[in-house]
Amino acid sequence: MADRDRWDEVYAQEPHLYTTAPNALLVETVRDLPPGKALDLGMGQGRNSLWLAERGWDVTGVDISGEGVRLATAGGAALHTVHSSIEDFDLGRAQWDLIAGIYVHGVLLRQSERITAALKPGGFLVVEGFHRDVMREGVEGLTGGLLGFTSNALLRHYLSLRVLLYQETRGLADWRRIDAPLVRFVARKPV
Repeated sequence: MADRDRWDEVYAQEPHLYTTAPNALLVETVRDLPPGKALDLGMGQGRNSLWLAERGWDVTGVDISGEGVRLATAGGAALHTVHSSIEDFDLGRAQWDLIAGIYVHGVLLRQSERITAALKPGGFLVVEGFHRDVMREGVEGLTGGLLGFTSNALLRHYLSLRVLLYQETRGLADWRRIDAPLVRFVARKPV
């Protein structure tokens, strides 16, 4: 319950911690794709889900934070929301043309088999998050040992997908809008 409470507090009292703009990697990846069925894991306040829905995608957003879900649905957009942990949500099998995992780190590794199975053949997985080096660099406002991906972790967990992009880079993070080490990953399930 502590995770739920923490994220409720973030979305209710700390809006300065996150951006409301859609993730740039997600925007770039889906720009030329026909709309289909999308799943936004850890959707937060819905910035990516809402952006996709506005472009004709049939979007389901899942988040552990009731406050995040409330914010995502406040505008009345055509969006399916689920107030649940990702671990407790039934991802299904071969259901999604697109799965986005933006700044949700560990769950993407722990649930990699379920996520891969949930993608339709030809479906895309788009991931962006901190590189674990962020801890060693002591980036202001980001502390605590397990935040982020280690080098090549996503590649090892998603071996059955065709990797279209893998970057370990520095960039402007969606979380706190700081310059930080990032991992960007786009992969596609073989047809």
